[in-house]
Amino acid sequence: MGAYFRAQWWLLLRSPRLLGPLVITPLYSLVFFSVLREHHRAGLATTAATTAFLMSMWSQAVFVASDAVDYDRWEGTLEAGLFNPRRYADALAVRVLTTTAVSLPAFAEILLIGRLGFGYPITVESPFATCLILLLVLCGSAGVSLAISGLLVVVRGARTLQNAMTYPFYLLGGLVMPVGSLPLPLQWPAHAFYLSWGAQSLRAAVGGTGVDAAAVCALAVLAPLQAGIGYVVLRRVLHRARDGKVILHG
Repeated sequence: MGAYFRAQWWLLLRSPRLLGPLVITPLYSLVFFSVLREHHRAGLATTAATTAFLMSMWSQAVFVASDAVDYDRWEGTLEAGLFNPRRYADALAVRVLTTTAVSLPAFAEILLIGRLGFGYPITVESPFATCLILLLVLCGSAGVSLAISGLLVVVRGARTLQNAMTYPFYLLGGLVMPVGSLPLPLQWPAHAFYLSWGAQSLRAAVGGTGVDAAAVCALAVLAPLQAGIGYVVLRRVLHRARDGKVILHG
């Protein structure tokens, strides 16, 4: 596993575009913080900071980390990996997790932008809970990446699906508005989505408003579960590709 981790870091250093969140994140936070300053709503600075970060992590997972299999296909190494789908899936899991984790430093970056650029006294009130929540959200996001990885290889038009997985999931994740404000039919899938519990828990942990143990427990169940689903989906796709049951679309 260590070799896969080192290989992916080498690839990240060779491909600066994969470090995009560290560039894009300030753009999210600058817009949010500017709106708060214009409307004199400094009390929402913590919410704006965590929202910008979670949007960045989701974008990293959906648009960058999920391209791992597609990258291998274009490099001509995917077919070799299909001789041992399980080992290849394990390697991809490490690579996807590593690429998704690149967005983590952006959290500190956003806090610094809020404090130094706008004077908002944003501090992490519950460091341990915050670290735990960040790791769980990272786990769930990596699982989404694994599932998308398989779709990018075997489904025509998967790029369109990939592009569509931004604002609808920002809504389901409670990033644009509270989940309770959504229409009832949308609240059900939102409550089954790890990101909605992650957003709620992270805001409470950073802002010191009292972490809801039930929300963290829901996140602790849903994030690994959805990561596991992503891994199973990828494994199934790779096995079907090896057996010639799907076409590796160009």
